[in-house]
Amino acid sequence: MKKIIFSFLCWAPLAAFAQTSIPLNDLSAFDLKSNNWHIVGDVKAPLGEKNTLTSQPGTGILECRHESKEYGEKFDLFTKESYGDMDLSLDFMLGVGSNSGIYLQGRYEIQLFDSWGVKNPKYYDCGGIYQRRDTSKPDGQNQYEGYAPRFNAYKAPGLWNTMEISYQAPRFDASGKKISNAKVLFVKLNGLLIHENVELSGPTGGPVAENEVPLAPLRIQGDHGSVAFRNIVINNFNKKPGTVSDLAYKVYYGSHMHDTDLSKVKIDEQGKTGEITWEVTKEPNNYVFFINGKYHAHEDGEYTFVTQLGGHSYLKIDGKEVLPNIWMRSGDRAAKVHLTQGEHTFEIFNNKRDNWIKPALGFWSAGPGFRLTPHHSAGSVIAAKPQDPIIVSAATPTHLRSFMDWKKKPGDKNFRVVHAISIGSPEGIHYTYDLDKGAIIQAWKGDFLDATPMWDDRGDGSSKPLGSLTLFNHDLVLNAIGSTTWSDTTGSGYRPLGYDLDENDLPTFNYKIAGQKISDRIRITDGKYLDREIKITDGQSLAGRIASGDLIEQVDTHLYAVDGKKYFIRIEKGQDALILNRKELLVKPEGNVLKYAIIF
Repeated sequence: MKKIIFSFLCWAPLAAFAQTSIPLNDLSAFDLKSNNWHIVGDVKAPLGEKNTLTSQPGTGILECRHESKEYGEKFDLFTKESYGDMDLSLDFMLGVGSNSGIYLQGRYEIQLFDSWGVKNPKYYDCGGIYQRRDTSKPDGQNQYEGYAPRFNAYKAPGLWNTMEISYQAPRFDASGKKISNAKVLFVKLNGLLIHENVELSGPTGGPVAENEVPLAPLRIQGDHGSVAFRNIVINNFNKKPGTVSDLAYKVYYGSHMHDTDLSKVKIDEQGKTGEITWEVTKEPNNYVFFINGKYHAHEDGEYTFVTQLGGHSYLKIDGKEVLPNIWMRSGDRAAKVHLTQGEHTFEIFNNKRDNWIKPALGFWSAGPGFRLTPHHSAGSVIAAKPQDPIIVSAATPTHLRSFMDWKKKPGDKNFRVVHAISIGSPEGIHYTYDLDKGAIIQAWKGDFLDATPMWDDRGDGSSKPLGSLTLFNHDLVLNAIGSTTWSDTTGSGYRPLGYDLDENDLPTFNYKIAGQKISDRIRITDGKYLDREIKITDGQSLAGRIASGDLIEQVDTHLYAVDGKKYFIRIEKGQDALILNRKELLVKPEGNVLKYAIIF
């Protein structure tokens, strides 16, 4: 064993177990029969032009420009490598009205489509699983099945979308007969789960072939419109999972401390076991157990081990503690370990003295070429009824005051916004406003809020967005012209004045800053984006910093992209805008009004 990496987190189904990034320095990873595919360094999709991409020279982005009305497989792109079970993640960008698709094994299509603003998506909208086709029947009667995404999480054309697909290939017996169908285990679009456990009875429309096979190339559709891709990462699950053997256990009954020297304590139960389970004990509480065994790694590489235990627990691999002895109410912990091919030892320790915690033991591993695999008995993790979620919907305009845990970037630590109000809409577009800053800190598409953390049991006062989240700023929007401090209210004279509701129960927020009274009106336009109108008593003395990030660039007239095209800011005509150090977008109001749109 060479190295150990500690990780204290809940594992994700698409964790990085054996990832391979497809290099986009050239087209050498693909087979292609046409000249509509290119490697470029940057790409844009103008919002006012249909099916249009513009690009700049460089590497890192795979671009397809298809402007003709000619269709056919010759315009598609195929990987040179073939795949069976796989996890795929990628970013994609579509032109206005454009259409493409990801064909798993060249046969099962996950649709890519400009579905911006579609409220009730169908199977042909972005993220849909396309219909099957029966060519023996006439048009209008020959399509069936097909699965719409649970929600439309697609962003505007010209913005990067992220898709994650987990796929299980069909299974065949020794004679080649299919014994189980292909499955889409899940699809996520911009972080929102849109499909889960969808069985595919056969190829969808437009397959490379009607037969089904264990292995085949990935295919990207290129004959229906302009599209671009980046960050293509594949986990190819084509190897045998790690296995466990030679399992033994020891049990000590009683209320022992987690660090008790058990060498001085009588062993109450011990022996061999055929499976990993908490039921090596005869009691549901006040026990300590050890389960030891051998783990066989079939090749060198990085392995991930996951445990699920309540109380104090640790995990040792080859005698080294990879998950330390800590107390947890319940839940999963994961550790990544580099293993050499061959046999390794493991030890699981659990000390449970809290009767209100249900007993459980889960033990999984993932590694080079295989998915997360359980090594415990099925009943060992079925310990307690899951918590009933408390969901707040927004069938009508809805407001909820709560704490909101927020972060500026996905990898940052949470910061608690204590005077947050979240505004939900029946259009399925929602946002959170910080009453202490006058800032829209985030917006999302999907369902409204999970208030379980706020109201379950004693609660902690917080709620969580239920959708594909776009993070903005947690800073003042307005400040005196010439001010160098935007992030907090120090010296700004900021004072919240509450909010007014219109006849549709939609709020306009009020506050004072730098001696000026402000009204801040935010509305959803065309079911697609947020329009914001900030009225200032005397607009001549204030300026707005309406976006900040790692990179801000102007991509069209009055249109600015933030953080590598995660979202757009579109300002109204007549307002003077300035990009400062490529990181801040400053706007001077026209008269006493500052107006702009947030497109995400």
